[in-house]
Amino acid sequence: MRTSALSLIISFFLMAYITSCSSCTEQHDPRPDQARFEAEQKLANASHPKLTAEGKIPETPVAAGEGGDPIDKKFQTLCASCHGANGDANSPTAASMSPKPRDFTDAAWQGSVDDARIAKVIKEGGASVGLSATMAPWGAMVSDAELEGLVKKIRAFKK
Repeated sequence: MRTSALSLIISFFLMAYITSCSSCTEQHDPRPDQARFEAEQKLANASHPKLTAEGKIPETPVAAGEGGDPIDKKFQTLCASCHGANGDANSPTAASMSPKPRDFTDAAWQGSVDDARIAKVIKEGGASVGLSATMAPWGAMVSDAELEGLVKKIRAFKK
């Protein structure tokens, strides 16, 4: 009798504790807001280029009048899904990641890291410098010129 009463009391307090944590219930809400759902749906259903025989992403020809900076396109393709289009790590993908991706707008971080380290992380992945392995190595996907351009783009996010 005592054991069941004790387990009932523990269950009551545990349930009260779990339901009172609003940050947890918001984070694990199985019903995402409509805008977030649509953004994730668009990302999931986007067409992706097929690799060339050498295992590289083919260059996409630019349509007449479309223009656009190739480095911006490369950033959107490889980086924006996690680091956000504005470099602020505010994306649907970032919201679900732990640890959260780097916020490129953070002036303190920008001042604490050199270009060579940023390039190494892009090329060899986060694990190569002791960061999270969820930061993928993109070395096979970027040329040296694109790598340099991505580092400059990341630096341009500094606020």
